[in-house]
Amino acid sequence: MFSLVLASARTRLWQYAGVLVVVVMSSALVTVLATVLDRVHRADTGQAAMKSAESLLGLVGGTSGLTAWLLVVNTMSLVVQQRRREIGALRTIGATARQLRLQITGEALVISLVGATAGAGVGLAAAGPALEWLVRNDVLDAGPTAGLSLPGFAAGVLCTTAIALLAAWTAANGPMRTSPIAALREAEAERRAMPPGRAVGALAMLGLTWAAWDWYGHRDGPHEAVNGAMALCLLLILSVWLLIPLLVRPIAALCAVPGRLLSRYSGTLAAANSTAATRRVAAMAGPVLIAAGLSAMLLCGNAVSGEVESRPAARTTAMAAVAVADRAEAPESVQAAPVRPAAADGGRAERQRDRNAVGMRILMTPLITFSAIGILNTLLLATRRRRQEFAVLRLTGSTRGQMLRMLGWESAVVVLSGLIAAAAVVAVSLGGLCARADLPAADLLELLPWGALAQVAAGCAGLGLLGVVVPGLLVMRVQPSQTARDVG
Repeated sequence: MFSLVLASARTRLWQYAGVLVVVVMSSALVTVLATVLDRVHRADTGQAAMKSAESLLGLVGGTSGLTAWLLVVNTMSLVVQQRRREIGALRTIGATARQLRLQITGEALVISLVGATAGAGVGLAAAGPALEWLVRNDVLDAGPTAGLSLPGFAAGVLCTTAIALLAAWTAANGPMRTSPIAALREAEAERRAMPPGRAVGALAMLGLTWAAWDWYGHRDGPHEAVNGAMALCLLLILSVWLLIPLLVRPIAALCAVPGRLLSRYSGTLAAANSTAATRRVAAMAGPVLIAAGLSAMLLCGNAVSGEVESRPAARTTAMAAVAVADRAEAPESVQAAPVRPAAADGGRAERQRDRNAVGMRILMTPLITFSAIGILNTLLLATRRRRQEFAVLRLTGSTRGQMLRMLGWESAVVVLSGLIAAAAVVAVSLGGLCARADLPAADLLELLPWGALAQVAAGCAGLGLLGVVVPGLLVMRVQPSQTARDVG
């Protein structure tokens, strides 16, 4: 079995390339964070440094780990779908679902171990410079020492391998429920948009979302309101990601309207392809939802948090000014008590805003990198899988220009579907924040970083177009007759 797994993994390196890159980066990031925490423990710099390091590890590691897991699940799902005919043939000749599931999970184990080990080595080398940068930007207190961290290396390898194995096991469950005869049909229509297990997971996630929102609702303070909105947004992104196979059909039909109106042939064909292949569109729109939703959540949360947390300082300054005015009119016996100035509070608020800005850069860098790789890899796999479809269209008279325009309209549908879903999630979260933090909607609209949000949307659109058009060009370089004969 082990030799079969190794041989199968070697022949599918191009399919696992995206998974390997995400695993390497995730392992390097976890190793850096765990090494930083370990060195802070060794240096014994105090409780404040420990809390800062633990907060950093939790935020960056949790967000990036979640993003990496979702992207690996997405990629593994596409890899398993591409092996649908192979799975059907193996099951027809007697292979059991358990054997095939173990083979796919074994391939993921080999890929993840190789990538996690390489990434952990990179993380150990980068931990020292990263720690110096954190100290220099006042995120951590000075004092942690350099040196080799075996716990950090082990954390990077074990955590990343566990993420990849869980993703592979989750992705392999769905196709194993399909009958062997159905799996052998090349052009079988999609009968079920979403498997029952995913539907149950989506309902459970929605319940968890409501419970988290209700729990934060019983806690007072503006800081708790911001945390509640961030938690709501994160859990809603997960819920919508699970539900996107059901939601993508009406959203894709709406997003395909411009193509139908502006391009009679290419746009209409792209609209028909998008509405018919909901699973493929959902798999490609998922990374866009994750990238845009998490980026917008962090950007909006940071902007609104600064305003909400500055309100108590502003109230303190106003109260101090009123107290000074009252003392000026009061008798000398009453003026004896000193008034504490608000300059110290303003200085602390300014330092906190600087730390928040640095923390935002730390959070956004791995998130954007993971998301970009996930979008490109998902679109590359999904487009390459359609090479026989492209060959048939070429043989029936379609030109390369028409094919590229069709792919461009399809990428627009995918990106718009992901962006609309992300915008809806962020809007619900910000609406809840306005209600609980007593923040007027007009003030909220002024606070939002519209320029940064537009850059996120433009980046997703560019990656979507690049990930569809480039593999389309590569596939169309092959002669259509040769591609049409290819059954692999």
